[in-house]
Parts: sequence; C-alpha cells; structure tokens
Amino acid sequence: MPAAVNPDYDLFRLSEEHDALREAVRDLAEDKIAPRAAEIDETGEFPQDVYEVLAQAGFHAVHIPEAYGGEGGDQLASAIVAEEIARVCGSSSLIPAVNKLGTTPLLVGGSEEIKQRYLSEVASGEAMFSYALSEREAGSDPASMKTRAVKD
Repeated sequence: MPAAVNPDYDLFRLSEEHDALREAVRDLAEDKIAPRAAEIDETGEFPQDVYEVLAQAGFHAVHIPEAYGGEGGDQLASAIVAEEIARVCGSSSLIPAVNKLGTTPLLVGGSEEIKQRYLSEVASGEAMFSYALSEREAGSDPASMKTRAVKD
C-alpha cells in the first residue's frame, strides 16, 4: 500500500523539532562544510574550522543533557546531526559521532562530579572526546578485543 494512503505512515514521521533540527543542520552543512569537504579528505587534516562552526551551533555534541550545558538531544537527534553532516562530508560527520561515542561511558556510568567536569566542557566546545582501540584487528568492534588489563 502506498505511504500516502497507509494510515500507519504518520507513526513514523519525525516530530516538528526533529524536522527543524534536520533543516538547521542541513543548511549549516551545505553552507559551511560542503565547500571544504574535498580539501578535508585530500589533506586528511582535522577540520578545526568545521568543529568550531558545529560547536557554535550546538551540533558538535547535541546528545549532552541540558543539566551539563548541552542541547539535551535524544538518540534520533544525534543520528540526524551525523546524517546531515555526512551528506556533505563523511569525515566531518565523525565530530559529533565520536564525541557521542566517547562521552557515552560517562553518561552511563560516570559519577556526578565527573559528568559535571567533563560533559560541560564538551557541551561548551572547550573539549572533545574520543576513544581508542588497542588492537587494530578489532576494527570498529571493541567487543572483539582480546587485550585485558590485569592488576599486577
């Protein structure tokens, strides 16, 4: 059945807030990031100027809760931001994606003191997070790592 006549279709529409977020990120990405995308890929540089534009707009770490100075975006908001940036520059889309990946352990298990200290710095754009894998064979699957830390 075509979407136009399927009564369940509206269940899968984005909210007005998510639609507005997508439009805002798309406009910024097309205006500020797309013109630099080829150069970023060719040079392999970290696009500091792109980071600054994203941080100023609040799109570099949209998932940080408002309690820590962030935008308080949900999982879908994070996905929309990464997707819209990736439309014009895959490399630059890693800025919000890796910030989220790196801060998730703090959000899930960090003490309130640690969250206040580090998440607010990320939310303000003063800091970024990342993560590292100790084994190149693990690729993007950290659960397949074999290295273990043992107190000796």
